[in-house]
Amino acid sequence: MKHLTPIPGRLPRYQLEGEPMKSRLDPSTAARQSRERWDSQFSAPGTYVPALDALMQILDAKDGYTALHCRRVRELAQLVAVKMDWQPLMVRTTMLAAYYHDIGKLGICNCVLNKPGRLSPAEREAMQRHPTVGRELIESFLIVQRAAVVIEQHHESWDGSGYPHGAAEDNILPEARILRVCDVYDALVTDRPYRQGYAHDEAAQIIREGIGTEFEPQAAETLLCVTQQLRMAA
Repeated sequence: MKHLTPIPGRLPRYQLEGEPMKSRLDPSTAARQSRERWDSQFSAPGTYVPALDALMQILDAKDGYTALHCRRVRELAQLVAVKMDWQPLMVRTTMLAAYYHDIGKLGICNCVLNKPGRLSPAEREAMQRHPTVGRELIESFLIVQRAAVVIEQHHESWDGSGYPHGAAEDNILPEARILRVCDVYDALVTDRPYRQGYAHDEAAQIIREGIGTEFEPQAAETLLCVTQQLRMAA
């Protein structure tokens, strides 16, 4: 089992033991290095498309929080998948889906994305379409098809109360179960314009309260184990 090492900084950053430390980079350098990493990690035909990286750069310019959130969720989802001893292909699929999971938000205006209060019915409907828009974008580039389904399912809840399709339990792909809990955890602990991020203990308690309803138990428990290891290693 690989050990986990926290990367210092205000926002959560993660790495596996033996991997090089990632420094904070300007967007153009980060985009180039991200492209190089994907070229090396996803070398199978059709698994990397430069146009998708260009879309992520557009998302970064439109909403810097979402783009950074996608990178952090990718790193955290990788650690959880490795901790669960998944095969490399499933780990890579999880990372790929995590990186692009919010790409569908390109079609949502910033006033909705950053709205501090309750969303209107129309705004909520627009927000709940982003997983399906993300799947359609990924599928249109003929990238890994399973990752496209994972992206569409990343807001589905274990008890069937999520969206866009109300999928539940075994109808949710394992990668999407990990993505769901990592997505929520990172959103909880990160500062937003309208609220300060939760402390780890507060976020962990919220995750625990959602086990069996919002979150698949094994994915949630593994996420809590990983984040606790990161805190102990800090």
